[in-house]
Amino acid sequence: MKKWIGAMFLMTLMQTAIAQDFKKVETGLLINNFEIAKAEYEKVVAKKPSLESTAEGYYWKSKIYAGLSKDLAAKYPDASEKLLKSLENYIKADPEYVFAVKSGQEPFFDVYIKSFKDGVAAFGEKKWKDAAANFDRAVYISDIIFSKGWSSNKQPFDTTTLMYAGYSNQNAGNDDITIKYYTRMMDANMKTADVIDMYKYVLIKAAEKKNKALFDQYYAVSEKNYPEEKWFEYRAEYIDKNLTIEEKVAAYEAQVTANSINETESQMYGDMFMSARNADGLADDKANYFLDKAADAYMRAYKLNTTNFAAAFNVGISYYNQYTVLDDQFGNNIRALQQLNTNKPVAPKDPKKKLAFDASFKAQQDSIKKLNAALDAPMRAKVDQAIEWIENAFNIIKDKTTLNRTEKNVAARSVDFLATLYGAKRDKNRANQKLYDELDAKYNKYDLLHEKYQ
Repeated sequence: MKKWIGAMFLMTLMQTAIAQDFKKVETGLLINNFEIAKAEYEKVVAKKPSLESTAEGYYWKSKIYAGLSKDLAAKYPDASEKLLKSLENYIKADPEYVFAVKSGQEPFFDVYIKSFKDGVAAFGEKKWKDAAANFDRAVYISDIIFSKGWSSNKQPFDTTTLMYAGYSNQNAGNDDITIKYYTRMMDANMKTADVIDMYKYVLIKAAEKKNKALFDQYYAVSEKNYPEEKWFEYRAEYIDKNLTIEEKVAAYEAQVTANSINETESQMYGDMFMSARNADGLADDKANYFLDKAADAYMRAYKLNTTNFAAAFNVGISYYNQYTVLDDQFGNNIRALQQLNTNKPVAPKDPKKKLAFDASFKAQQDSIKKLNAALDAPMRAKVDQAIEWIENAFNIIKDKTTLNRTEKNVAARSVDFLATLYGAKRDKNRANQKLYDELDAKYNKYDLLHEKYQ
């Protein structure tokens, strides 16, 4: 115990001795004569060089150059630079800011104010890197000022500086630093009209960086602070960029099973599944699988809102696309049959051999014809399903006095698809004149509407 008291006593004596060394420096500063303070400081460190690298040495040097940078900047053009360097060293040497608490915080405020002003000037000139560097420093120093309660403003942080720092770093392309600033404001539940773009930026970058934890955390904050905003498009972007198509299907099915899927989500999944069927080299059966999933998702969106003409139209398009896959197969089979007939070898003259040849050739023809016979029923079904849903979409908007751009586009595409589908169905029923005429009338009805929606 005595040894400990002795050590503390020795430290106190040392601090008192150092304080005495800088007494004349302090006197010069008290009368705002910064040149005298500078001269006295230089005498002290010339006599005891080790004092320059002490916390108190750094502190008094920062105070001297804080004064010179304001009052005698023309005479001492490097004063601001020396102020900054000495303050940086002081902060490292005295993390509790003992001398600043006791003898004044002017160097902190001077560095903060100059950094902020220089940042604003660079920002105005769109010198984003310079602006970012200045505002980064201003945020760092202001955090010390606010956390220590040195400012008359009792906010937890300097909102304006933080916003400028975020904007500057965003424009400079410093994504991680920008996210750090923006999430600080989001954590503080800032929710004015001028900060909502920060929320959007964080969600977009979280999706780009495949950072699920960051996205989930601030997606929840965004929904809480701006409940009227449509945030789901950002979640859709995250899912689209970061999940495989198999994971998207699993996520969709999990939400359906949990009965936790809404109209917007259903339509989003429909778009994803529709897009998946266009992957290069995708087999027809896999393409049809994704089209079925798309139809299911769009149908779910429509059932949740029967005025959702876009969802109804997309159900029809998913069935139409399935029809075209089958139609392509049907056409390929016809061409294969034609090729077979064109390249038919000359039959043998021997009656027995000719009989066997004809039987073999007919079997080849029949195998191709059977493939098309098997395609006929599903093709008819897909045509009927496509017609049903595209007509659903068209009927929702056809009687509206005025159509917006999206409605007009869906109407125009609907009549074109319906004319094509009724034409295909009509041509499959040439043997039934009554049905053929009915379908031809439908074809003409929609074909004549083509110009109306252009």
